[in-house]
Amino acid sequence: MTETSEPKRIRALDRGLAVVEHLSNHGLSTLGSLRRGTGLSNATLIRVLATLQDRGWVRRNIVEGQYELTHSLGAVLGETARAHPLAEIAAPVLLDMKSRQLGLPSDLCAILEPGRLEVIESTRIRGPMAPARTGLGIRPSLVFSAHGRAILSALAEAERAAHLDILRARGKRKELQWLENGRIGPDLAQVQRLGYGWRDDDYWVEVGFDPGPALGAIAVPITSKSGVHGSVSVLWLSDDMTLDEVLGLGALDDMTRAANRIGRALEAAGQQAPRFAK
Repeated sequence: MTETSEPKRIRALDRGLAVVEHLSNHGLSTLGSLRRGTGLSNATLIRVLATLQDRGWVRRNIVEGQYELTHSLGAVLGETARAHPLAEIAAPVLLDMKSRQLGLPSDLCAILEPGRLEVIESTRIRGPMAPARTGLGIRPSLVFSAHGRAILSALAEAERAAHLDILRARGKRKELQWLENGRIGPDLAQVQRLGYGWRDDDYWVEVGFDPGPALGAIAVPITSKSGVHGSVSVLWLSDDMTLDEVLGLGALDDMTRAANRIGRALEAAGQQAPRFAK
């Protein structure tokens, strides 16, 4: 090669980098959005994505089959582009749950910041429990959702106070009434006694989300030696099953085993629980 000649380009690498750049800029992406954003065909994208998955650069989430960059890339490509480490670590455990095999899907909830929980993964892939959209991105109530109650019950006192301080400042009217009526002590004591948090029958979700048929839900916290990371739930159609029937199928034991497996995997990966107490 002479000094003035141009080196040959590697087209396959260029295509792979185009996909990585799109995911870095846009986060979770469908195959269609990747096609529109990169100009690559579906067949080419599928090959590129399979290679990136094999290399540990990309993961495909369970609930919507969308692609995102893995958390293991570290800070190289930016925080918002990467999978939440809890979702990445917990996904194989969620798929292995006995409850899922019995038709009872699960949601995975993470603590993102004081007073803010968010569903970051789910096995509600299709059917009546996954209506117009999935639960990804929903922010469960700290006090009326199964996730919120499970998490609050497991937090150390100082950490719980940090979350409740935010709730007092930004909470909805019904949540503030819950605090003012002194329900926190009895409700959390019952969660600890039962071993799970439960969803209120009249539980509300954020405006604009169509929950479809009425769902029941129970959840347990995901903990490690460093603290509480989030929670995992089991859901069912309230018109079809009762809580006692769900418990009779072993859902609580199944969730507890899954939460313990996830907690051990988080410890092995060196992932620390979020801490907000001053």
